[in-house]
Amino acid sequence: MFSLPTSELRKGLSQYSGPVLVYIDLSGFSASWEKTLAMLSKRQHIYYGVLDPKKQVKNVMELVFGGAVDYLCGTQIAHELGIKRIKKITAYLKKYRIDYSQTADHEKKIAAKSIEYIPVAGGWQDIVPGTEYTFSIMFVELDDQQEMEKKYGKKNLESALEVFRRYIERNSTAFGGRLWMWSRFGGIVLFPFNAEDSTAVLCGFRLMLYKFMHDVEESFFPHFISFRIALHLGNMKYQENNTGEVISDSINSIFHIGKKFAEPGNLYVTQEIFNYAPAPIKSYFKSAGTFESRPILKMRRPIIET
Repeated sequence: MFSLPTSELRKGLSQYSGPVLVYIDLSGFSASWEKTLAMLSKRQHIYYGVLDPKKQVKNVMELVFGGAVDYLCGTQIAHELGIKRIKKITAYLKKYRIDYSQTADHEKKIAAKSIEYIPVAGGWQDIVPGTEYTFSIMFVELDDQQEMEKKYGKKNLESALEVFRRYIERNSTAFGGRLWMWSRFGGIVLFPFNAEDSTAVLCGFRLMLYKFMHDVEESFFPHFISFRIALHLGNMKYQENNTGEVISDSINSIFHIGKKFAEPGNLYVTQEIFNYAPAPIKSYFKSAGTFESRPILKMRRPIIET
């Protein structure tokens, strides 16, 4: 363990190629710290926590969506930041986040690993908070966020983002989904899994196709929007109000795919959830390679003439 001034952070981290855990002290920034966190979130094998002694962060979920793996504020820093907590975070990273896909042994372990699904026959009415179930998990997030922040006034941007959120929520609800986590530019939608099919893939397919109608008829943005969707099937312990404390392999996998693999304006699905996609739309997907040892498929984009 060692400390660096913020001015030397980029140079200091460039010396390491393997997994690194770094804590960013927001009080050490004279200017905006958002750009530094955005830079870290794009770096492979760099995992960061946030120390916020002055409680500058208004929405912790923004940090979670940005890729933060830990957050401490105020007096928590002095009382809780130590070897014990760091060991807990690194154990979590080794289990859920660090990509060892370059090693053959890990590839074999992932390939051999099977998920024991916990289906829900009756949908949301059978879901009991605090109990583990299998969900189709959808990650959705707008692209070009920094440009939006620059171009539009705060009031206009917030209004446009709310219209986009309603578009996602309305269409997801129609397919049995529930908007579970949202943070301005995107969020997570959960669909209970019934062990027979996944309406979430059809929902994602529809969201992409109907986007153009939304652009013309509903969107408050003056231009056509672009967003990414990633879908995965996995288990998690359900909580009604998620504040960023729910940790599961499935949730972290979908964040990783959405943040580090998905390209702007595209829909991606893992092989696990594609297996349960409606047969009529399967031909509209193609292989996108693998990510963290997991086969990924990509929706074939409609051809738009200009």
